[in-house]
Amino acid sequence: MNKASSISKRIHLRRAKDAGSYAITGIFSCLTFLTLVWMVVYVFQNGAQYLTWDFITGDYNQHSYTIRSKSGASVPTTSYFEKQGDEEAYSSRWGIGFEEGKSGEEDVIYIVSIHPDSPFNDLVDSSNEAIQIKPDYYLSSLLVENDDGSLGVYGVKEGAKALAEGLENARLIIDGTLTSHGKGIRGSLLTTLCLIGFSLLFSLPLGIGGAIYLALYAKDNPLTRGIRTLIDVTGGIPSIIFGLAGALIFIPFVNGLTGHTGGSLFSGALTLSIMLLPTIVKTVEESIEVVHASLSQASLALGASKVQTVFKVVLPNALPGILSASLLSIGRIIGESAALIFAMGATIGDNVSLLDGHASLAVHIWTCLQGESPQYGSACAIS
Repeated sequence: MNKASSISKRIHLRRAKDAGSYAITGIFSCLTFLTLVWMVVYVFQNGAQYLTWDFITGDYNQHSYTIRSKSGASVPTTSYFEKQGDEEAYSSRWGIGFEEGKSGEEDVIYIVSIHPDSPFNDLVDSSNEAIQIKPDYYLSSLLVENDDGSLGVYGVKEGAKALAEGLENARLIIDGTLTSHGKGIRGSLLTTLCLIGFSLLFSLPLGIGGAIYLALYAKDNPLTRGIRTLIDVTGGIPSIIFGLAGALIFIPFVNGLTGHTGGSLFSGALTLSIMLLPTIVKTVEESIEVVHASLSQASLALGASKVQTVFKVVLPNALPGILSASLLSIGRIIGESAALIFAMGATIGDNVSLLDGHASLAVHIWTCLQGESPQYGSACAIS
């Protein structure tokens, strides 16, 4: 009776421990899930308003234009364009709306709406070339000629309302300064795509070749075990150490070949290639090892050579593992920042070149969060 009672107590104690373990696991799983949901919601709420086509395809650097009306292209007094939004500063004669704002620390007047047929769309720059004006461009100053021949000067000091009211009496624009908003990610996006392509181009052949050797040719000896240990250790090295190696090895190597100075997209791709090798080798080696031996044996029995068996039987059956290695590598490339800051640089550029250093999307996010006024919206939109 006492023995049965003791067994019953142990069973109840075990069930209580199991229930406690399940409860703790469930609580922490829920906390983790809620944290992830909160992060996704936060990124979406703060970045959705910035994620536009112009943001994706636009230049990061601002461009300033000196604008004026075409020769003889005056706007008649009968010109009228219906207001399209709720902007307070709107010129119905020119079909354009303004609001005051800031660009960094500078006070500016933003263009918030412009009618498709607005005379502003016919303005030209100092080279007499047409300018494609978009909302979010801003004006610093404007010199106009009024209907009575007098001149009017408007700028930030006068304000957006005074500018809109002044344009109601203006027949042409003599001179002005227009600046594009910038802050686009086109250059960083193209840099990231180039990094993906060149890094995989360098690392996949080496990684697959190493995996084939370790899985099919290497014997189980101290040298092979040492190579596998070295691969495992390399996979655990912090990425910033790879960046330091890239700055010390690949930047001088590339500069010696090309004559350029400083980091480049090529040196960044070479650095990432070394980082990706452990992941590719381990993943592809495991996928090769799970290919059934009977397939290789059948191929050899039919007269195929070892090389033919590897490339026509083993690798096609290991393709899912190779694709997995490629996807893991792409994820590592997209999310890498520390190594690229050292090996390639953190300069955000619009014109991508293989021999120049530009920021990838991850480095772009890091750059947005620097300084006294972090751009959380842009960083969330990129994420």
